[in-house]
Amino acid sequence: MTQRMHLPSPAGRPLPSDRPVTHPTRRQVAVVCAVMCLAAVSGVVGLAGGGIDFGPEITARLPWHSPVIAAVALGLVVGGPMGVAAVLGWWRSPRTPDAAILAGLALVSWIVVETAVIRTVSWLQPACLAYGGLVLGLGLLLRRNDRGGTS
Repeated sequence: MTQRMHLPSPAGRPLPSDRPVTHPTRRQVAVVCAVMCLAAVSGVVGLAGGGIDFGPEITARLPWHSPVIAAVALGLVVGGPMGVAAVLGWWRSPRTPDAAILAGLALVSWIVVETAVIRTVSWLQPACLAYGGLVLGLGLLLRRNDRGGTS
């Protein structure tokens, strides 16, 4: 469910009522963040449990050559902030925008650092980069909406 707002057009005339401007709700942001949190937890389980195998060449590039260390880092850097943002959003906390912004930035940063460390690119990295941008953007929209900004 989205909040609807009717704004004047740039020419000063009201927009038709069938063209409302929508803003994300905290619960919608919570769901988006929860999906990525679950994906991160799946990655943690896969890496730590051996279900995800990068092969010897990429594993050798990981810190301490350890998928378990990579799993812990993934959980702390991506799963943690996304989980916190999801919970705060579900509770409709006023801190949701800041948590979503932080979680989005954390995911984008993770992907940049991961790509630099493993020196390999897969389809999942650009997808997660875009998802991090989405979470960041939703947090910024929530923040702007909270401050009464509509443009």
